[in-house]
Amino acid sequence: MINVFLAIVPLGFATGALVWTMTTGAREQRRSDEWAAKWMRDNT
Repeated sequence: MINVFLAIVPLGFATGALVWTMTTGAREQRRSDEWAAKWMRDNT
């Protein structure tokens, strides 16, 4: 049982970090796209 726990903890940590990284990246990409669209409207 200890082995299962010791295997799940780093797996959960890695999965959580990956999910956090992907959601943060998606949010920042959306902000960047919105800024670029506004810049194009204002400067063309």
